[in-house]
Amino acid sequence: MFKAIRIGFRRWSWTGALLASVLAGCGPEAPPCNDAEVTSSIRDLVAQAHDDHLKDLQVQSKDIATIALETPTVTAYDEKLKVRSCKVTFTVQASADKVKAMNQYMAAITSPLVGVLDSLNPFAALTNPQGTPLQKAKAEVAQFQAWNQGPQASPDPIRKSLTYQVQKEEGKSNFYVTTNVNVSGTVPYMRVIVLADAFAKEQAKRQAKETEANAKKQAEVDRLSASGKWRKVVYILDWRQPDNAAGRCHERGLVCFRGRDNVNETDAVHYQLDASKVDARGMNALDVAYRVNQPVCLVGVQKTQDPAVFTAKGYSTFRNDKGEAVDCLPGTENSDWGALVAQTKKEEAAAAAAAGSGAAPATAPRAPAPAPSSGPESLMSLITKYEPCGEEAVCLHTGKGNVVWMQASMMRRMDYALLDKAISSKTPVCLRDLTRTEGKNFAADGLDSAC
Repeated sequence: MFKAIRIGFRRWSWTGALLASVLAGCGPEAPPCNDAEVTSSIRDLVAQAHDDHLKDLQVQSKDIATIALETPTVTAYDEKLKVRSCKVTFTVQASADKVKAMNQYMAAITSPLVGVLDSLNPFAALTNPQGTPLQKAKAEVAQFQAWNQGPQASPDPIRKSLTYQVQKEEGKSNFYVTTNVNVSGTVPYMRVIVLADAFAKEQAKRQAKETEANAKKQAEVDRLSASGKWRKVVYILDWRQPDNAAGRCHERGLVCFRGRDNVNETDAVHYQLDASKVDARGMNALDVAYRVNQPVCLVGVQKTQDPAVFTAKGYSTFRNDKGEAVDCLPGTENSDWGALVAQTKKEEAAAAAAAGSGAAPATAPRAPAPAPSSGPESLMSLITKYEPCGEEAVCLHTGKGNVVWMQASMMRRMDYALLDKAISSKTPVCLRDLTRTEGKNFAADGLDSAC
């Protein structure tokens, strides 16, 4: 009988690890190569050689893949030294699910898009000399793929030849087993499997959080839509209609546009308004809000069967001095929108009648969808300064205290030169297609030295 007792080993590199185990016994001959204790000891030494390279990942080889030995064979026996030389093939094989996840991970980590995203941080090497986590992961994958001579791992086991010796310990009755385990290929194989598993778990965790957040968001949408009082601030992104719309919006009596919750967001959904509630002045006001990235308040917003399309019963482009949509401020959802619209129409009618008779109107009109008091026109104005207004607009300040919004994308280099010269010389410039948006706020489509 022999008993295996593991002792220390020296690790040279991934191409070989020198290991040994002691077999305590009373027999005069070295045990055979296929002795149960010998093969068990060899299997443990192979596992230990791999475990040594997995310590930083805090896993063991037994949790990743199955290590097995095929039938050992004797290659030589030294009667004088009592040394038996043996040869065996060991196999390393992970489950089919792990290999599939590994291949998906390698395909994702080596995609061109991932490389582009990583290159967007040119200072990563300075802040982390050992490389970013992505760079490290790609290096692990590259090492396995270079050994594998291909981008994908096979579901078949990895087979490697191993030689070992069973030798009598001099002056004692014990025998010891020595071997040199080549772990090239098998260690990278295991390490990539571990990384792929961690990646899949992180993805699942992130997906679970997104699903939970989306569920909460949808529950809030359902609640607000069912209330009939939902008022929503949107920024018009463009005038596109839904791709699956049954006909053009104007043919169906609708005003359609895509809107986003924040001017800096990229996600947008479609909104539809009853075209009969949007007159020429209202359409102009919506267009100005679109061109200068100003908020619009949608009233009575409701979801439709299409989760990307919402309807609204009304709208307002009124804004306060802070640029906020006043009809969407907290608490306004409890006000009677229909009564406000009716009162506004009554005041507008009174104002029109007073203007026709020459009398002053009793109250100032307030429309739910206010628009400029007159059509676009070009005027000469003295500009005192200009400055950016957000990321997509430029604000011109006039000598009369008005603010004129212009799209930054429409500003040419010569326009800035014209403004600089006009401000320094205190000479007026021509504001093309000037439109009042609210109070002392205007929007213009262009600049010139004279109208």
